Amino acid sequence: MRLNLNSPATSGLQSIWIVVLLALPWLQPWAPAPQANTVPLLISWACMTLLLVFAPGLRTHDVARAWVVAALISSAMGLVQYFGFAGAFSPWVHVPAGLAEANANLRQRNQLATLLAMGVLAVLWWQANGLKTRHALWMLALVAIGNAATASRTGLLHMVLVLLLAVYWSKRHANREKMAWPLALWAWLIYVIASALLPWALSMATGQAGESAWARLSQDEACGSRRVLWSNVLQLIEQRPWLGWGWGELKYAHYMADYPGGRANRFCDILGNAHNLPLHLAVTLGIPVAVLIVCTLVVLVLRMRPWKSRQLHHQLAWSVLAVIGLHSLLEFPLWYGPFQLAVLLCFGLLMRSPSSGLWVWPATVRALAVAALAILSVVAVDYARVRQIYMPAAQRWLWWREDPMGAAQASWFFGASAQFAELSLTPVTPDNAAHMLQLSQTLLHYSPEPKVIHPLIDSAHLLGQEDLAQWHQKQLNKVYPDP
Repeated sequence: MRLNLNSPATSGLQSIWIVVLLALPWLQPWAPAPQANTVPLLISWACMTLLLVFAPGLRTHDVARAWVVAALISSAMGLVQYFGFAGAFSPWVHVPAGLAEANANLRQRNQLATLLAMGVLAVLWWQANGLKTRHALWMLALVAIGNAATASRTGLLHMVLVLLLAVYWSKRHANREKMAWPLALWAWLIYVIASALLPWALSMATGQAGESAWARLSQDEACGSRRVLWSNVLQLIEQRPWLGWGWGELKYAHYMADYPGGRANRFCDILGNAHNLPLHLAVTLGIPVAVLIVCTLVVLVLRMRPWKSRQLHHQLAWSVLAVIGLHSLLEFPLWYGPFQLAVLLCFGLLMRSPSSGLWVWPATVRALAVAALAILSVVAVDYARVRQIYMPAAQRWLWWREDPMGAAQASWFFGASAQFAELSLTPVTPDNAAHMLQLSQTLLHYSPEPKVIHPLIDSAHLLGQEDLAQWHQKQLNKVYPDP
């Protein structure tokens, strides 16, 4: 990347569509089965490649405004969901299962809380670079209220972190261009007030009580808690400390494990991620690789000395990375496209010096982006093909309607989803028992759930493999006990 200070500023229309491309990954409503994260990932990276191909350049203002727009709209979505009005905006707004659930189109409260914390930081940066304070006040209020509606404990930590960062960064600037910590305090106070008033308002309006992040801090989630989850992950690491279980194998490892202490000490869900980035690296790749990766990141950060940053766009980037980093110690935001792009944009901001220039990229990057866009298109078509078997017959695409299973089985990238559909739709018989046993054992690595385990047990019985059938029956009863 290079910085061209002599390039003209992007026009108003260009800036608008750049902001739209950067905000769309956070706002788009589509997450169709069988893999809910695939379409959001494709859209996120398609937006980034389109930006690299067609945009004349990128300014910090474009990035900050996109995060502000995404945060404001998502906060409004969250409040609509919280009070039960999301159905009126379907399918453009995700409809949660019940009231008092605010997750916007990110579909997860902690992800929304992280976006809203980024929105607070972006508003603070924008206000230091020309946004009128009166606009900053209402923007921060809306974002803070939306964060309170999530009842996210991660969001509560984020609000504290953002306030501390704003206070620290304000001390790094002697001039007027600095993050205004009183505005961060304003957002914090609005958040505290909204956390108290939103559950009351919901109760008055609907008769259903909500909960706040403060109340959730004291909740005991029993086998669904991170304490149990991390305890299980540590035991799995202990079993294979050097090489780990393999990337993508945590679900299988968790299902097969026999944890001491009974049901209360087993995380009571499919465990696809360790909900802590260093732990996940250790359990999947082994302790040596995890230590190498983490130490490399620490050394790079120490060499860049973020605490000495004086330029506002560097402070914005480091602050957003801090927010995503905190979230990564509690969950796995980096598995999702919008957060991947946010980290990439932060790296871009850190590579720049003057924040007023236009960030442009050479023709080779545009060429690579064209190639990436072509690859994304192929993957998108392949995903559309494999998901036909998961759709109602009337909604299937015409050219795959006659043989949706055959179309799915021809998939290049999503073969496991096709196999899962085959296993779910095919009865186990003496004639196909051997194939179904092999298929179900393979799919334990994809999704070790009852839909996979029951055919495994049935086919093992038909093949006379009673020890195998009995072991998985006991494991099924242990992992998925009847309610």
